[in-house]
Amino acid sequence: MKSLILTFAVALVATLSLNAQALQCSPEKPIPGETVTLSYDQNQTILANEKELKATVVFMTTNPNQADRLQFDDVNFKSESGIFKAKVSIPAKANLFYITFANEVDGEKDNNGGKGYGFSLYQVDRKTLAPGVKGNLGLTKGRYAPYTNVDRDIPGGLALVREEFSTNVASRKDQTLLSFFAAEGKRSKDESIVAEAKKMAEVLANDKKATEQDLYTAYQVFRILDEKALLETLGQSIRKKYPNGMLVRAEKIEAVGMEKDLSKKVVLYESLAGLPFTASEKNVVSSLTSVIASGYLGKKDWPNFEKYLNQISDKSRKANLLNSAAWQLCGEGIVKEVSKEDAERSTKYSKQSIDLIKALQASNDKADVNGFISLKQMKENMKGYLGMFSDTYAVCLYRTGKYAEALEYQHIYNETQKFSDPETNERYCIYLEKAKGGKEAEAMLEKLITAGTASDAMKTQFVRLFQANNSPEAAAQRYLANLEEDAKAHKREELRKKMIDKEAPDFKLRNLKGEEVSLSSLKGKVVILDFWATWCGPCKASFPGMQKSLEATQNRNDVVFLFIDTWEKGDNKEKAAAEFIEKNKYNFNVLMDNDDKVVGSYKVEGIPTKFIVGKDGRIKFMSVGFNGTETLIEEVAAMIDLAGEVKP
Repeated sequence: MKSLILTFAVALVATLSLNAQALQCSPEKPIPGETVTLSYDQNQTILANEKELKATVVFMTTNPNQADRLQFDDVNFKSESGIFKAKVSIPAKANLFYITFANEVDGEKDNNGGKGYGFSLYQVDRKTLAPGVKGNLGLTKGRYAPYTNVDRDIPGGLALVREEFSTNVASRKDQTLLSFFAAEGKRSKDESIVAEAKKMAEVLANDKKATEQDLYTAYQVFRILDEKALLETLGQSIRKKYPNGMLVRAEKIEAVGMEKDLSKKVVLYESLAGLPFTASEKNVVSSLTSVIASGYLGKKDWPNFEKYLNQISDKSRKANLLNSAAWQLCGEGIVKEVSKEDAERSTKYSKQSIDLIKALQASNDKADVNGFISLKQMKENMKGYLGMFSDTYAVCLYRTGKYAEALEYQHIYNETQKFSDPETNERYCIYLEKAKGGKEAEAMLEKLITAGTASDAMKTQFVRLFQANNSPEAAAQRYLANLEEDAKAHKREELRKKMIDKEAPDFKLRNLKGEEVSLSSLKGKVVILDFWATWCGPCKASFPGMQKSLEATQNRNDVVFLFIDTWEKGDNKEKAAAEFIEKNKYNFNVLMDNDDKVVGSYKVEGIPTKFIVGKDGRIKFMSVGFNGTETLIEEVAAMIDLAGEVKP
């Protein structure tokens, strides 16, 4: 492949042009360590009608450790005379920062036309760019694109990184830059980039003054490039010179992660004790601790579960494990029988998970933030966790006869879902009847049935209560039928309000039979695009409902379902997808998005995500996640009918 080259002049223009945008920085050429003023003219953007901005700043440094290279903080914009303004204090070691907006209008975020809102930093003369700017700009076009709201542009990113290497000799030791350069060069089969990366790694490996970090960087590049001979020679040298160093620690951590047998994994894990781990390495070790605790959870070995659980310092990770244990112990609902001991233990674990989440919501300590998010984003995420964990805690409380408390916590979860999930609505109404009696339960059931968010069991409960409180069975059944018809009409009109009209990017993909399928060839039909992967739990949970939806339209020639396998893991993606479909006997036409280009063109942020494309070839609906089989079947049917009303 021809090498990707961007001249210094073009790269510099790309670097400096970041300031020609709706978001301005004062001073125009900021330096590390100072506080700047940001001004955002929303009238130039899709956020013109927003009353409040949800913004985050992403600082980039030249730290060779990828986990520490990015720093996230919240930005508090306030409106002043029609312009949003905010103060941002820049860390002394930063050389670049981006502002990202979480506000969405019709599913779109303002990312400055794909360029993102970025600001390069300068040296004290405010003329010369700070060292490493071009390299970090290159990373924002590649692996850091999701965090900076920049459209991915690997060729452009590689060109900028190459420019950094040519003008900044010190950057050739940067592990993150060199690894990105090598990995993308190999992936794109660019022999010149691969050769450059190998040469830079060899220089580091052969430098008599090389630091441990330098040698480790060279080792990682050789590993990426699959240079087995160089890898073995350098590895032996590093292990001998640094017996408890970065490479040895990384290999021991990897060995724990790769081991499948729990007993052997524990032995390997315990051998890590006493090693001089860095802060980022400790986070990885903490994740291994979670895996071991989860292993004991699966075996219902509660003493060992608690032993390793108590070694986890990450409150969020610990809370998730406690919730998983509680959910298993309580029977994953209220249908199965569980022992008194399990019910009591589940209640204890669930309460602990709730307390941890509430502590995180109240925290102002950035040390509690795990992952590439800000403190405010972490607190926002905890709202969802509190709701989900409250659902578990409600089941546990019900199991122990505490019906009023169960109702209270179930209400917390159902409020987060706006009472849209029939499964949890069902539990809510059972708790309501137990805690407050049949009259209140009947009224709530009527409301939820009318809204179209009731399960079959809820309808049975309603009939029973209606009979007991009002009239004979026949009248109740007639009334129920009216409620269901009203619910369908209501849901249809609500969906009609949510219809969109966006371009559906065309694509050509092959299915598991090797046949090529293009979206443009299906114009005139309603097309359901379902992005999924074999490792995605919610995707798989939605498939029984999708199978029923497919079967319901099998006699229609104007409806086509396409299940697009994307973000798949492993070397043989087709085999993984085919085996899953065959095992579960689904009649799906699965298309393979092996290079993840199609999912990128649709700007999917999480799976499962479904798009309903109308007969005119444009997107009419977008649905993210999974809210239960019954809801899915009803919504897909209604969306297909509404999309079918659009003329080709």
